[in-house]
Amino acid sequence: MRLLRLPVRFWITLTGSIGIMFLASCFWARTTLSGRAVKVNLFSLVGRADSSAANIFILVLVILLIISFAAIVYLLVSWVLKWPRPLKLLAWLGFGLPSVVSLAFIIFSASTVNPDLNLTVFPALMAGVSLVTAVFAAEKLELAIRRDWQLYILLLPAVALVFIFSYLPLYGIQIVFKNFRAAFGIAGSEWIGLKHFADFFDSYYSSRLIWNTLLLNIYGLLWAFPVPIVMAIFLNQMKWRRFKRFTQTAIYAPHFISPVVMVGMLFLFLSPTTGLVNRLIEWLGGSSIGFMTDASWFRTIFITTEVWQHAGWNTILYIAALTAINPELYEAATIDGAGNMQKIRYIDIPHLVPIIVLLLILNCGAMLTSNTDKALLMQTPPNIPASDIIGVYVYRMGIQNGQFSYTAAINLFVNVINFALIVSVNWISKRLNQSSLF
Repeated sequence: MRLLRLPVRFWITLTGSIGIMFLASCFWARTTLSGRAVKVNLFSLVGRADSSAANIFILVLVILLIISFAAIVYLLVSWVLKWPRPLKLLAWLGFGLPSVVSLAFIIFSASTVNPDLNLTVFPALMAGVSLVTAVFAAEKLELAIRRDWQLYILLLPAVALVFIFSYLPLYGIQIVFKNFRAAFGIAGSEWIGLKHFADFFDSYYSSRLIWNTLLLNIYGLLWAFPVPIVMAIFLNQMKWRRFKRFTQTAIYAPHFISPVVMVGMLFLFLSPTTGLVNRLIEWLGGSSIGFMTDASWFRTIFITTEVWQHAGWNTILYIAALTAINPELYEAATIDGAGNMQKIRYIDIPHLVPIIVLLLILNCGAMLTSNTDKALLMQTPPNIPASDIIGVYVYRMGIQNGQFSYTAAINLFVNVINFALIVSVNWISKRLNQSSLF
């Protein structure tokens, strides 16, 4: 009777886990025991289906499935027999591991050119992963919903908006693993597995695209990220309110300039013949420089204009954090004889650290994403070695050449790397100073 009183979410999770194991086991059996020739291309790590690497990969996944099933059985028995509360590790092995293992099987399935298996196993595994993950996450949300159900009702329209416009379109992510043809639709297009990923990494320009994008974001993080912090601190120290308001308006205004207008201004001011900057250089005794046609100047111009255009706008969050500081802290510091620099060091900066950490995590989660519009407009044939970034390449191949599946695969790769970076930096931040995004 005690067994029947188990929560419904336990039975749903158990059913989803067993379903995943069954489908994955059937897939493994058909792949390894049917004798059918299967071509495997896990980014050139596995060459043939009968290779030792493929056998080890399959063996590890099967062992993990067995461990997961054993953990579920142990959790069930311990609950029925009223054993001591099991370790969190066992709960993770029982409910979390099937999702991870099934994703590994999905990757293996996507890399296997076998339509009979892919068309049946892949959607079933995805459904199993979604079921297990949703139920596993709902366990922690249940108490919060009961306590603050009014707030969740207010949040419902926003959740519906995100679900409709962000999650439902994920159905189209299938084209990453297919040779998409509009005439056949998403479901009718040919399944080709991880071919688009392999083509991108084997292409001549892949390393240059990744390196250019990464450098642009690293330099932007080093030079552009600290500027709003310094500006916000100085604005907070201003005593003359009219001048402070004028300064804020002046530094906010460039943010509303469109990329097209911004790049047009750059071409006018940096023109080697009529540009104001080159006229000034010649007046000082120098020679004219082709800023927009020199690859070595591209990153400098791009980051400098980004700082000028968006640094003022990015001070809003920091100014809000500084405004929330209790004025009594400044009064106490003044009584103790602290100067402006000491107030900044011991009051302002400590209060800014949490928001700085959060924004740093978000910026690190976009290391392979850049301002594509601006880079595309600034691109000229001579500066392509520095201006050819992933976003521009995706626009050129996807919009101009119509290779939708190929560019979708590149975007998926970028999003996976960005997600891994944001999770990693968030984990490091949580361990270092207990401040994190989630």
